[in-house]
Amino acid sequence: MSQKRQSDRISKILLVWLVIVSAPAIATAQIYTVLTFDAKGDGRDPSLADAAQLAYRYDKQQDLLWFRIALYGVPNENAFGVNIVIDTGADDATRMNWWGGNKTFKFDRLVTAWVTRGDKGYQGTVGVGDVAGVNAKQLNNLHQNNLQIRVEGDSIVIGVKRTDITDKIKMNVIAAVGSNEQWNDDLPNAGSAAIDLSRTTPGVREIDVGRNNLELPKEYGTLADHLPPLITSKGSGKRTLILVPGMYSGATSFDSFIARNQTQYKFFLVTPPGINGTPSRLMPTPGASFSELSWTRSLERDILNLIRTEKLTKPMIVAERQPGAQAAIELAIEHPDQIGGVVLVGTNLVQSFFSPKDPTRKTPLAFSDRAGFVDESWAAKWFKYVTPETWKNGDLAKQLLSVDPARALTAWDELESAPLEIKVRYLCEFWASDVTRDFDKLRVPVLALVPGFDEKFLADPANGFAKPAFLDSWETLVPKNPQLELVKIPNARMLVLDDQPKLADDAITMFVELISRVQKGQ
Repeated sequence: MSQKRQSDRISKILLVWLVIVSAPAIATAQIYTVLTFDAKGDGRDPSLADAAQLAYRYDKQQDLLWFRIALYGVPNENAFGVNIVIDTGADDATRMNWWGGNKTFKFDRLVTAWVTRGDKGYQGTVGVGDVAGVNAKQLNNLHQNNLQIRVEGDSIVIGVKRTDITDKIKMNVIAAVGSNEQWNDDLPNAGSAAIDLSRTTPGVREIDVGRNNLELPKEYGTLADHLPPLITSKGSGKRTLILVPGMYSGATSFDSFIARNQTQYKFFLVTPPGINGTPSRLMPTPGASFSELSWTRSLERDILNLIRTEKLTKPMIVAERQPGAQAAIELAIEHPDQIGGVVLVGTNLVQSFFSPKDPTRKTPLAFSDRAGFVDESWAAKWFKYVTPETWKNGDLAKQLLSVDPARALTAWDELESAPLEIKVRYLCEFWASDVTRDFDKLRVPVLALVPGFDEKFLADPANGFAKPAFLDSWETLVPKNPQLELVKIPNARMLVLDDQPKLADDAITMFVELISRVQKGQ
């Protein structure tokens, strides 16, 4: 073999080796762990950078700490200021209070990037300092120009060698942003965020900034707008029920109910596009608010088209969680002449939020702020980038679905099999809505079958979401509306029709018969 050929072969082998070695680093380079969020508009000067989210990642091989500070709006790439304010665990004699908004936080190391952009990159006050340097107005007295600084979309990213900060692997941090001349906003506003580099918990609070869960994959085949969703009909009864499964129902949530009542009802099962293996609609135009409920209202149109096409006379709608429940209630409010009644099964109608500007978490978020809160904070800063693993780890717990663990696992596997982009879309539309605001306009009877759970289940802190969402929220609604009837189904969870079939069937039968008598004028 010639020397040149041998050299070429060695070069190719080295190239392949480099690709293999570098591939994991590239694949994980955009995964960050989110430490804390911050409310919009709480800075000192609205014209300066407004912090939204602080995240970090640790490159163990290079011993580099990367901090990602996401902003509301786009950073001024030509001039900005960032501080990472760090408590490495030193004693009080070597610490001082931060001078920004979070004045009770004590630190002993300060990472500073107060910069303007020039021909050779970012220049200014760049580096790491300690308390002595800060007091001497030399913010980078320990290390100068040792940071990697870049702007990525809505974020400023700062990389620093861990050993330039501390020889420890635990620290508490806050971040501050502003211009290259003055501080403007801290996150968090109180307390701090803890980093422990000895603990790796993949799939918890992780985002992948290379993802975009607000768009469908290019290869995904959508359902054309003029086409109906998957609709199946069963049963031979005289009374018509339109069944609408929810995103958290699983593919077979109505199967046993249909089988038990084949002769009593005529069923039309309408599957919301995108769940249970069906294609979704096109994503709305980028920038459209989730409060427009684009997909939810397309589902409402689909149900109305079914009623008109099949010439159904005031059918009943039996709906599970979002988007089914929201669509059913809006149809009952807006088209009472088309709908005979609504049965809601194991659902809550509105996601409760507290005002992010109230640290006591006692002030409810105003409805006028809900759309912006979901669009600009949750969707743009979290759900857009959330990894599939983090979604599953933070999503609805299996035990909320059914008293039967096997049934709960099957339903959970079915609902989680939907593409993440579709789950994000439906969830954000639900979070941006509040159909209870128009309950005073209800002219159609509504029956809510509420899972009663059991005392042991509710006493478990892991199930703390259940009572306020599925029980307490309904208690506040029932006294306010005479059209709403509440029936608690004991020892049942979200899949009420499976957990307590007789109690659920009897409640629906009585409700349907009552409405039928009213319609007949009896």
